[in-house]
Amino acid sequence: MKPLVSVIVPVYNVKDYVLECLQSLVCQSYDNLEIIVVDDGSTDESGKICDEFAGNNEQVKVFHKKNGGLSSARNFGIKKAKGEYICLVDSDDWVKKSFVEKMMKEIKNENVDIVICGYNNEVPRADALTGKEATKKLLISQENMEIIAWNKMYRRTLFNDVLYPEGKNYEDSLTTYKLLSKARQVVYVSESLYFYRERMGSIMKKGKREEKLAMRERAAREAMVFFKEDADLKEAAEIAMLTAKLAWMDFAISGEVKKKYLNEGREWIRQNKERLTHNKYLSKKLRLYIILVTNFGGKLYVGFRKLRHE
Repeated sequence: MKPLVSVIVPVYNVKDYVLECLQSLVCQSYDNLEIIVVDDGSTDESGKICDEFAGNNEQVKVFHKKNGGLSSARNFGIKKAKGEYICLVDSDDWVKKSFVEKMMKEIKNENVDIVICGYNNEVPRADALTGKEATKKLLISQENMEIIAWNKMYRRTLFNDVLYPEGKNYEDSLTTYKLLSKARQVVYVSESLYFYRERMGSIMKKGKREEKLAMRERAAREAMVFFKEDADLKEAAEIAMLTAKLAWMDFAISGEVKKKYLNEGREWIRQNKERLTHNKYLSKKLRLYIILVTNFGGKLYVGFRKLRHE
């Protein structure tokens, strides 16, 4: 018998989009599927729409709970899931009919714990990496495809001691590296199977620039602690911290955040210069940036980045 796959759909005030999302899931070509809808205290018609839809589709199960945020809804759904594998789908997005089937085809043996597909027009190179290699890729490159939660299929057991941090936006950045590091093997599907909808009311649109940057820095700092016993991954996490500090500086230069972050970033890089320059994951471009930041009070870096922003 095919393994059961649990698709978890957190719902909050998406009455105009949730039906399209659920329809794309019940039409999946993979037939051993449970769809867990978590209504996170919606104040519009979303909960009612989900209940009516579930009444006509037996694989859809709807749970209503007090509003606790996206992480809370995801954690609730994971606890309810009975499947051997889990997918997370945001309720204002939709997926291809072959989304689950093509991800499951990559579960070729018991060593594959995570499968990642492309979304919209972003398509990864078809590849297979160890969990550690995939974690390093995330930390060093900070690519969205690795960080985001919803374009992946996870082995259920990865969540045994990992939950999404409740009460925080951009929770993917605090969780995905932990899941990747636990995986024995991570496989990429070179096809866009997921369609992410950008809308003005979403968390990503509503979030302030400083909040996003702060969460990126926090994720890097936590990763440095999380991997303190693994020198290789700790070095990769230090590169994530460096790029987080450079991001603060760039947005300070462009005027999107306070100027104080320019000085804070420059001081952190100056204090950690010696260790960073010996980091085996430091690219030529980042090495150049460190030189520009730490020479002549950082004026060379500011001038260079101003040209890039103009």
